[in-house]
Amino acid sequence: MPLDLLVVSNVWPPHFIGGYELGAADLVAGLERRGHRVTVLTSTYGVPTPRRDGNVHRLLFEEIHFRPLGLAATLAATLASARALPRVRRFLGRARFTVVCLFNPLGLNATVVQRICDSGPPVVAYVSDDWVARWPTCDRLLAKWWLPRPHLARSQQLALRALRRLLTRLHVLTPEPDRLPIRHALFVSRFVRDISRARLPSLATADIIPWGIDATRFPFRARRAAELGNWTYVGQIERHKGLETAVEAVKLLRARGEAVRLALHGHDTGGFAGQLKERVECEGLSQWVTFAGRRPRERVWQEAYEPGGLFVLPSTWDEPFPIALLEAFASGVPVLTTATGGTGELAREGQTATVFRAGDAGHLVERYLELLRAPERAAAIARRARSIVDRYLRLETMVERVEARLIAVAEGRAGAVDDPDGQEIHPWERAAPEEPSPAAVG
Repeated sequence: MPLDLLVVSNVWPPHFIGGYELGAADLVAGLERRGHRVTVLTSTYGVPTPRRDGNVHRLLFEEIHFRPLGLAATLAATLASARALPRVRRFLGRARFTVVCLFNPLGLNATVVQRICDSGPPVVAYVSDDWVARWPTCDRLLAKWWLPRPHLARSQQLALRALRRLLTRLHVLTPEPDRLPIRHALFVSRFVRDISRARLPSLATADIIPWGIDATRFPFRARRAAELGNWTYVGQIERHKGLETAVEAVKLLRARGEAVRLALHGHDTGGFAGQLKERVECEGLSQWVTFAGRRPRERVWQEAYEPGGLFVLPSTWDEPFPIALLEAFASGVPVLTTATGGTGELAREGQTATVFRAGDAGHLVERYLELLRAPERAAAIARRARSIVDRYLRLETMVERVEARLIAVAEGRAGAVDDPDGQEIHPWERAAPEEPSPAAVG
């Protein structure tokens, strides 16, 4: 059954922030290859004004990064959000869709999300982040309007309440902030499903479908022991990614005479990135810790994974199910990572990765030195990790599973899709996978 599918996401490539929107774009491309017609509704992030780029409609207002704003700035941003509401109404009034796939509304107006969910077609949420668990505070403007502002004078407090009431009556701010009318959800990991349950207690569809990648884009190369000192990181250059821990570990290892380098691949012009660069320079590590900046995906794959000797993921926040980890697995780069959130479902100690405690640079150093003493262990782990990608985490597998559920929902057969992989455990967690043959990873 060919679908006429509407995909809703706060941002969309080529303008992106993290991994989930890139994964969403890969999924959409896979669905289009299977004959489905896809329209994307997203925000104006990365473009100066609302516009249409082919099947991508950049119409929505977003405020993704939470910034404390004064009342005047909050009001200005809210009015900009209000101007997007008629655009959404016109868009939904003109179009007819079989099913809606909601990816990530972080930073979008909750009123817009509710309107889309109420527009008629069934909605399936692919939940790859903690936005459900945080609803409705993922509407940054709504959260700002309800922030306590004790410093304001009484007259200003009264004006604030009156403005909030008016904006609520106009549905610029949702009058039902707790309402999240979603009956069908697909979760990227057990972790994300579990933290989302309280907000979505009555679901007709609640399957776990992890990310998949096109493994053919990542030729496997076994790393030599001498390469383990070439650390690489791919992702956001933000505090919650734990990069200060990795920098501190480099400092400790260099002081011991270990030839370690760290290359950070990601957007590096934000406030935290500037602080991290300053620290690297002040501590005399500029020669050993480098910032590659944002690159097109293909260049990142070439510049980060191909020469990398060890992939380090030091996240301190609860990662949902990191795509960069899958890319490192596929490339044959041994992984040294924390196991926060859904990462622990991928990073199995001694099977697919080597794990260290989040925020503990000393433990990172200790686990790295263990790999140096037994490099054959790192190589064996990397081979097993690639075998898991090959068997269970390919993009086409993900596309096939999502497609089956979208069709089932569109046909009114929610919950009727047979899922042999089960819900409580991933297939690769049931037993240690066999090592692949050289032909499987060559």
